[in-house]
Amino acid sequence: MKKTIEKEQSSRIERFLVKFTLTYFILYIYPYGFEYIYGLKTDTISVWEKITIWFGKTFIGWDLYQNSLNKGFDSKYDISRFLLIATLAILLSVLWTFINSKIKFKYDDKLKEILKVVLRYHVGFTLVLYGLAKVFMTQFGQMDINRLEGTIGDHSGMSFLWTFMSYSKFYTMTTGWVEVIGGALLLFRRTTFLGAFILFIAMVNVVIIDIGFDVSVKYFAIHLLAMVIVLLLYYKNRLLNVFVYNKIAVPEVEISLLSRSKYKKIAGYLKTILLLLFAISSYFFVEESLGYYKNNEVPSLTGVFTVNQQKINGDSLTTPNYKKWKNFSLNGSSWRIGYLSLKKGDESDNLFSFKADTIKKELKLYRDGDTTAIPNLLKYKKEKRNTFVFEGIVEGDTLKLYTERKGLEDYRLMKDIKWVRDME
Repeated sequence: MKKTIEKEQSSRIERFLVKFTLTYFILYIYPYGFEYIYGLKTDTISVWEKITIWFGKTFIGWDLYQNSLNKGFDSKYDISRFLLIATLAILLSVLWTFINSKIKFKYDDKLKEILKVVLRYHVGFTLVLYGLAKVFMTQFGQMDINRLEGTIGDHSGMSFLWTFMSYSKFYTMTTGWVEVIGGALLLFRRTTFLGAFILFIAMVNVVIIDIGFDVSVKYFAIHLLAMVIVLLLYYKNRLLNVFVYNKIAVPEVEISLLSRSKYKKIAGYLKTILLLLFAISSYFFVEESLGYYKNNEVPSLTGVFTVNQQKINGDSLTTPNYKKWKNFSLNGSSWRIGYLSLKKGDESDNLFSFKADTIKKELKLYRDGDTTAIPNLLKYKKEKRNTFVFEGIVEGDTLKLYTERKGLEDYRLMKDIKWVRDME
């Protein structure tokens, strides 16, 4: 009798937790989790902003301002929303349980499957998209002159991680493929366990890295990990038998949410359409991301140029610092190809877009990227391997610059992988 009561209490707790988990994650996903839908502006369909601001001020004592909410970046707004939806999920689950006690209707297994389907598709879509961003090297960018010239001490933890990830295409693309494969496996019932297992390992690593490097999307990663853990709980007996009890894991039959063949066929068509729409959306996301990284048309000029000697308006001695050129980089940033970044003698930073003519050996410079203005013109001549002379008129000043270039190939960090260490 005692065991029966305990079992019933345990069953009630489990049913309540399923209701709470489903409600919480649905509220969490809507609408900011729909980032895998290309072109969707989540703020236009969000109902959270005003109520979250009110909740944060009333119950936490935080003043949140609409023009600086920093949504999705470990902000006070995010924490306020998490606490709000947790509170709502508890209240709704209590109300749901009360209604169930009055209206007897058994659907516990169906509810578990609904939760499973919601998490499968949300986590699957999200991690396929983020995995593709790593596979195509758009999430962290690529190693460039600006990163190579920066010092370690100037980095935040997050920018240091971005530099670390951008260094190795092999590592970044491999982690991306793990997320793509794991996410894709979640989209099918028969491979859900394998996908969840792969993504559990991947997301534990992501969460540790995000915390360790103070990445500003820690809560986002933690929520994804929590969703994966919930999916793995559906297979807890199999996991315990294999990893703890050293027993044979009995094969499990994946239960379909729909029982009638007619409904299954309709669901199959809808799933095909859904996956097709997701594939189209992913294509546009990748294409847009790749658009930030234009092709480098002048790799031979890419680098940082140190000005060793200069004549400005025919004078090399009395030129004021605000006119002197200290150094400049061409294509210094991988996501700003076609730009010249100049540091002058007074440490001021100046930015020009440029168009190169490698036949005439000249650069047309436009201040702050304004290509409608009359261009400044610099002709260049390569004297030695990394020695260049630039000559022309920039913003009314006649320049002659003797420079030394340092390109990507000149940095030790950019050397190729060595499979045999003692061979040159």
